[in-house]
Amino acid sequence: MHVESLKAGALEQPGENGVAPRAAVINGQLVIKHPPGGPYPVIVPCPGLRLVVNGEERSEPTPVNEKDRVEIIVQDERREGYWQVKVTADKQEALLQVKPWVLVRRQVRDLPPARVLYLEVLEHEDFYKPFTLEDLTREIERQGIQYGIDWQACARGLEASTEGTLIIARGQPPVPGKDASVELFFTTQQKVPVAVGEEDTVNFRERFRFTAVEAGMVLARKHPAEVGQPGKAVTGEIIVPPEPRDIEMTAGSGAVLSNDGLEVIATIAGRPVARGFKGRVVISVVPALMHPGNVDITSGNISFTGDVMIAGQVEEGMSVEAGGNIYIEGAVSRAMVRAGGLIEVRGNVFSSLLAAGSTGALQQKCGAILARVAAILEQFVAAATQLIHHPSFKKDDLKGGIGPLVLLLLEKKFRELPAAVELLKKEAHSLPAISMNSSTALINDLERLVRTPLAINSLEQLESMLKEIITWRDEVNTPPQGASDIIIHYAINSTVIATGNIKVLGDGCYHSRLQAGKAVAVHGVFRGGEIQAQGDVYIKELGSRTGTSTRVETQAGATVTIDHAFENTSIPYRFPPVFFCSGRMGSAAMA
Repeated sequence: MHVESLKAGALEQPGENGVAPRAAVINGQLVIKHPPGGPYPVIVPCPGLRLVVNGEERSEPTPVNEKDRVEIIVQDERREGYWQVKVTADKQEALLQVKPWVLVRRQVRDLPPARVLYLEVLEHEDFYKPFTLEDLTREIERQGIQYGIDWQACARGLEASTEGTLIIARGQPPVPGKDASVELFFTTQQKVPVAVGEEDTVNFRERFRFTAVEAGMVLARKHPAEVGQPGKAVTGEIIVPPEPRDIEMTAGSGAVLSNDGLEVIATIAGRPVARGFKGRVVISVVPALMHPGNVDITSGNISFTGDVMIAGQVEEGMSVEAGGNIYIEGAVSRAMVRAGGLIEVRGNVFSSLLAAGSTGALQQKCGAILARVAAILEQFVAAATQLIHHPSFKKDDLKGGIGPLVLLLLEKKFRELPAAVELLKKEAHSLPAISMNSSTALINDLERLVRTPLAINSLEQLESMLKEIITWRDEVNTPPQGASDIIIHYAINSTVIATGNIKVLGDGCYHSRLQAGKAVAVHGVFRGGEIQAQGDVYIKELGSRTGTSTRVETQAGATVTIDHAFENTSIPYRFPPVFFCSGRMGSAAMA
């Protein structure tokens, strides 16, 4: 840019000498005017141009006069562009990332006369394609992209004037299948279908009220797994959807599987139960025993695998054992009541023992020997299968059954199996009848195997025994999901033990011992004796005016809440705070 002389009067303004120092940009040309000998106008450079005065570049505000050689050199700018094609990790999209080349053209802005002239530039951007359609086509081919190409999106990428990302190809995602599930048709505490992959035993009984079904009722229906639809990658490969998970539904005691294997139907009346293991659910019906009167010397003791409902009372010296729940309408006097599930006594409890949940724990005594027998029998079946298909055994030799082969294996390779079966029988027979369930028949079959092996006719017999003992082993080794509760109204001189909660809803307890795996709630008086709980404890009135020794003990992290406490009650100090809600504390001690 050259400095031009001003026409007469162009920058003339009144001043001390008749001319004010001024500089301007007119039609892209720098014009300078000042009085002789100064002062001189000042020019301030800006980004995008270079200010050169008398051959020297200036970056700071610079005074200039008419004799100076002033150059304003405009600098155009070229901004680099780029482009790339990228296939996503799942191969469902091909992305075009593009930034066009930009040429920024600049010129000096016209500025009015000023003593201090701040230079400015005008910019114009021209965009250029960083690639051609042929370049893009070659890159698409190089990366093997061949499915779902959007050529219109490719064209937009060529015309892009801003940096961005476009999807130029889309695959077809696979449609996932549907896992198998089991739908239950009876009331449960957990109202959800059994999910595939459940590791823990799931007990679906109604905890506080008896739930019954009739024979012939459909208990559960299996919804088979549904296979998904394959997809396609932008590179052309077929994408296989993940295999849906299946679940095995079997019928336990009191139920039968339909011919198509999709329904479980009750064969007896009773309480429905569903237990879920890893990839398997077993639907059973636990029979219910309805005892219309008292449990006394006339009726004899009651021991039953299912639920027991007693309309009368349990009298002195009698016992009631159940694998399920026990409901007693009357009193329990000097008796023993033991259940695998809930115990509810609507009458009073006198000098008796109540235990809920102990039956299931007893079964675990067999866990180790069950695992040993199952492991040996599994090897036994594998060896028998291998020998049957060995060329040295002719079909004619086994016409009368595989008994000779079984005898050979017992004598030569599996001599420890008879002793293991005998130990299992001894362990199982030490358990109460309620814990044996249907295992007695299996033990009898195992005894026949080791005592009269020649009577075994087929490999299927061995495989059936193996399947049953594995099922029994899994049931014993899988811990129950929930604990068992006890609900009573009044107790005196009694022991009440529950793996779950204990609730005393009536007058309370006197000189009794309560032991709970969870919480204890006494809505009346607890006087004399002790409470041991793993969870919180609530007592409306604790101790007595006469100072009867009373003790409450729970675990760290739990809370003991007492509405009213009398003398000589003790609560270990190492446990959490005790809250005395009302009344007086007396001399209750923090032992």
